[in-house]
Amino acid sequence: MHDFLPITLNSLKDDARIGCDIYLHINNNGSSRYILYCKSDAAFDDEQKEMLVRKNINKLFIGKDDKKKYNEYLESNLQNILSDERIQPKEKAKIFYGSATNMLQDVFKEPRFENIERSKTFAYNMIDYILKDGRAAYNLLKITSHDYYTYTHSVNVATIGSLFAKSIGLSEKDMKTFCTGMLLHDLGKTMISSDILNKKGSLTDNEYEEMKKHPEMGVSVLRDSGDSFNEEYSIILQHHENCDGSGYPFGLKKEEIHYSSRIVRIIDIYDALTTKRSYSTPQRPFNSLKVIRNEMYNAVDHSMLKSFIKFLGGHEG
Repeated sequence: MHDFLPITLNSLKDDARIGCDIYLHINNNGSSRYILYCKSDAAFDDEQKEMLVRKNINKLFIGKDDKKKYNEYLESNLQNILSDERIQPKEKAKIFYGSATNMLQDVFKEPRFENIERSKTFAYNMIDYILKDGRAAYNLLKITSHDYYTYTHSVNVATIGSLFAKSIGLSEKDMKTFCTGMLLHDLGKTMISSDILNKKGSLTDNEYEEMKKHPEMGVSVLRDSGDSFNEEYSIILQHHENCDGSGYPFGLKKEEIHYSSRIVRIIDIYDALTTKRSYSTPQRPFNSLKVIRNEMYNAVDHSMLKSFIKFLGGHEG
């Protein structure tokens, strides 16, 4: 079992070449084994899929070594998968979230031009999905991870932020720029020591000063990658600025902070509070909002926070 990874049948498009062998898991009289169902160089056709549907088989398997190939297939076919009306919204959300986290793992591991471009394409697909599927909001909010890693946090922030952006009426163009910036907002952490990022307990003054460099480092990484951004730079650079001037790296005040960055500041805090960290347990959504309102009220845009609370209230439960 440890040599194989499960995948969902609905992630496999008709007549698509997946690029890796597909297996079935068979239990027979207490004996467990994997049998080859579709070879990597063969198209997974409609007849094969229908046979599995008739037998009520929804879970297939790939070898662990083929995970990267499967993720590449999934990412390149994501738009078609999300537009397939035969796939339930909850399952689409799982496929989408899994593909997003895998993509961002690659970005944070190797923040080069090709991977940065993948994040931009992914952001555009995310916004198309949110705008076209009215049920996406509920399912995506439910699927966000409660375990904190830099890449899952970035997907969470982009997911929640994009849905919130839709609720307050941002244009499609602005939503796509906004989503790209949110996916990449913590890119500078690739330049911070993992000992600091994963430290249990409070950072020393020197460690905190090092951590405060990550917004500027993120912009530097983007520029070094050769990609060109505009508004996304503001999100990356300003997502730790506070409306009362107490944030970093520049100590900007509300009127100096970009509109998008003020949104990201709230969602960044909210997701950090609601996910499990190395030094803290996750808070429930309502309690997290209370912490922001009671302890960080002067740091955030008040009208934006009010809209965010209203937005979450419409999707909780």
